[in-house]
Amino acid sequence: MSFYSPIYFLFLMGLVPIILMYLLKKKHREFQVSSNFLWEKAIRDIEANKPWQKLRKNLLLLLQIILFILLVLALTNPYLLSDEKELENLIIVLDTSASMQSIEGGSSRFNKAKAQIKNIVDDIPNETYITLINMENTPKVEISNSNNKYMIKDKLKNIIVTNKSDSIGDTLSLIKSFAKEYDNYRVLFYTDKKINIDNDNFIIKNLNNNGMNTAIEKISHSRSDEGIVLLTTISNYSDKKVNGDLSIHNNNEVIDIKEITLEAKESKDIYWDNLPNNINVIRGELDINDSLDIDNNRYHIINNKSVNKVLLTTKGNIFLEKGFSINNDIELYKTDEVMEDVDGYDLYVYDGMLPKELPDDGNIVIFSPNNTSFIEDGIYDGSDGIRIVSDDLFSYLDMNFSIEKTKILKKQNWGQPLITLNNKPILIKGENGNQKYIIVGFDLHNTDFPLKMEFPIFIHNILDYSLNMDSLKTFSVLSGESLKIDMSPKVTEAYITNPKGNREKIAPPFPIIPFSNTNEIGIYKLEGLANNETITNYFVSNVDTEGESINMKQYNQNFEIGENKEDDITTKRELRNIFIWIILILLLIEWGVYNRGY
Repeated sequence: MSFYSPIYFLFLMGLVPIILMYLLKKKHREFQVSSNFLWEKAIRDIEANKPWQKLRKNLLLLLQIILFILLVLALTNPYLLSDEKELENLIIVLDTSASMQSIEGGSSRFNKAKAQIKNIVDDIPNETYITLINMENTPKVEISNSNNKYMIKDKLKNIIVTNKSDSIGDTLSLIKSFAKEYDNYRVLFYTDKKINIDNDNFIIKNLNNNGMNTAIEKISHSRSDEGIVLLTTISNYSDKKVNGDLSIHNNNEVIDIKEITLEAKESKDIYWDNLPNNINVIRGELDINDSLDIDNNRYHIINNKSVNKVLLTTKGNIFLEKGFSINNDIELYKTDEVMEDVDGYDLYVYDGMLPKELPDDGNIVIFSPNNTSFIEDGIYDGSDGIRIVSDDLFSYLDMNFSIEKTKILKKQNWGQPLITLNNKPILIKGENGNQKYIIVGFDLHNTDFPLKMEFPIFIHNILDYSLNMDSLKTFSVLSGESLKIDMSPKVTEAYITNPKGNREKIAPPFPIIPFSNTNEIGIYKLEGLANNETITNYFVSNVDTEGESINMKQYNQNFEIGENKEDDITTKRELRNIFIWIILILLLIEWGVYNRGY
C-alpha cells in the first residue's frame, strides 16, 4: 500500500493529548464509611488512580484511538498498485454511433461503456492525464490532457449517443497525433466494432454480445403506367430465423402490411406494385423485436418534379437552342431581344447581350457578356495558356477544345474562376447572394466546343448546377451528413423543421451554408418564403445500415496498425472511501458503547 499524501501521518501526534486526557480523568467516587472494613477496597481504588492503570480495559479509549488512526489514513489517501508500471497519459475513446444504442442485458452498450469509463476515471492515479474522445461521424475531443477528475466525469456525463455513423479511421489518425507527444500512454477504446490493432498500447473494449438485429436496408421506387413500384430491402443480421410484419406508410397513413420471414443472415427484396402516383413521403416499418430499434424504420421521398422555366435570350445561337431544348425537364422560352423588367423564370440565359438590370428572381447564365461590369478591356486571341480547374461543371467531359478568341472577365468576389487564360479568368461560377451565376467569356461560335459530343453534357451540367436538376441526393442523407440546400433566388427566408417538430431558420444570409443538423431520423420539412408564397419540400435522414446495423455481426475491419491486444488498463485502487466507511461504522459502535456506560 502506498500513499498520495504521507505528510498527514504527522497528525498521529494527536494521539498524545487523547491518551493524556484519559490519564488525567478521575474514575472513582468518594464515600464516607463507618467502618475500616472497606479500607482494603479504598487501597485498591488508590491503585486504580495510578496513571497506566487507567488505560486498562477502556473500550472507549481504544475505539477513539482506532478512529483517529483511520482518519489520518484517510487523509493520506492510500492506494494499492495493480501494476508496477506507472501510467502518465490515458486516451479514452467512446463510440457514440447508432449501433451503441443496442440493448443487451437490460442496458444499452453506450450506458455500459460510460459506467466502465467512470470507474476507470475514479480509480486512475491523480498523476495520470486523461484525453477523452467522442467518436461519432467526426471525432471530437471532449477534454484534452487533464487530470481534473471532476471535469472529466462532467464531460463524460454530457456525452450522448447519436444516430450517426462512426469514424474509426479519422479517430485513429487523431489518436496518433496525440500519441506522438507522449512517451508513456495507453489507449482505451470502447466500441462495438471489431477493430484489429497491432499496438501494445491499445486496449479494445468490445461491447458487442452478438444480439439479434434486423433492419430495413433501403427503399427505392420507379414509375410505371399503372403507378409507382416500391422496392424495400430488409436484412436479418442474426443467427436465428425471425418473423414479423413489414408495413409502408404515406405520411402517417398505412398503405399496406406484409408478413415476412427471414432466415439467419438472409436479405430479401419486397415489392409493392401499383401504388398511387400522388404519394410522396414513404416510411417503411419493420415490426420485429430486436436489439436495435433505430434501423427498423426507413424513410424515402418520391419526388414529383416540377418543370423549370428557362428564358434564353440569343440572336439565333443554334448550339444553345439545341443544347437546352433536348432536356425534357425544362420549359424553354426563346427571344432574340433583350427584355427589361422580366420575371417569373427559374433560369435566365443571355448570349452576347444583357439587360440594364439583371433579374433577381432566377439564376443567371451569361455567354460572351457585353457589360463592362463583367469584362475587362481587350480580347485575347488564341488558346495558349488555358488552365481548367476540376469542377462538377465539367463532369464526364473532355475539356480539350480550341478557343479562337475570348473576352477576359473581371474577377468577382463571389465567384471562382474555373477556366483561365494566362491566369486571367474566362469562365466564372459562383453564388451571388441567393442567385447562382455562370459567366463564360467566349462566344461559342469562336470555339469548336459545340461540335464535340460532350457539349450537350456541358449544357446538362449547367442546368444541374443552376436548377439542381439531378436532385436525388438532396432528398436523402445519412444521419449526421451535411446537406447542400439549393433554393429559388426569389426565396427571401428559409426554414427547416426536423422530425421532432423543431423549426430552425437557415437563411438569410445567402448562399445557404450546408445543413448538418441531421442527427434525428425521419422527415425534414424545408420551407422557402417568397413574397406571399411558401415553397415546401422534404428530405429524409436515415441510419447508415451498412456502417451500423451490419456491425451487429462483428465483421473485421482491418487497419494498417494491426490486431487486438486483450489487456487491462493499469490503475491504482484508492482506499480512502473504504476507510471513511469504517470510520462511520466505528462511530456508531462508540456511540453505543458510551450509552451503555462502558
